[in-house]
Amino acid sequence: MKEENKMTKKIALDLDGVVFDSETLYRVYTEIYDIDKFHKNSLIDNKKRTFQERYSWDKETQGRFYKEYASTVLKSANIMSGAEVVLKRLLKHQAYEFIIVTARSEAEIQICKNKLAEIGLANIKIYHSKIKKIDTLIEEHIDVIIDDDEKICKEASNHSIKALYFKNAATNEITDNEYLKTVNNWGEIYKYLILNENK
Repeated sequence: MKEENKMTKKIALDLDGVVFDSETLYRVYTEIYDIDKFHKNSLIDNKKRTFQERYSWDKETQGRFYKEYASTVLKSANIMSGAEVVLKRLLKHQAYEFIIVTARSEAEIQICKNKLAEIGLANIKIYHSKIKKIDTLIEEHIDVIIDDDEKICKEASNHSIKALYFKNAATNEITDNEYLKTVNNWGEIYKYLILNENK
């Protein structure tokens, strides 16, 4: 009897805070910007994931900061610890297709592509999403999303898409369920995907 062919799982990766350590760098650059531009502490809630929620900056200031630093952050970002090892190992299985879903500009996407190519991960596709991320996940028939945004992970799980919530020290705790699991590093991602390969 022939062994059944394994179905390829389609896995969506968030860019900042999952593939690259850019979320940490944003924290560094926002602190510098806040002091250098305003000479005061405008921080309102350090537990918020995005800088837009962390500081009492108006929309114009947020836009100026992003325009000035977005490319710098991505260019100087490193791949998340363990991501290169795990992604290369999983890609050898040929049971996974990885795509990065991002709303970043085409120029920033090119920076990302170059950085991935430098470490031998040029075969990871990057999907420029101009619509809500959940709509992209549904449209692309994603099996698993790995994201550091709890709202996106919860929304995905509500649509029966398995979500791995990549938690860092500054983000909120969530309650796991059948479709939602908290992970703290790429080793935990590897373990989850391998143990649930046929589920």
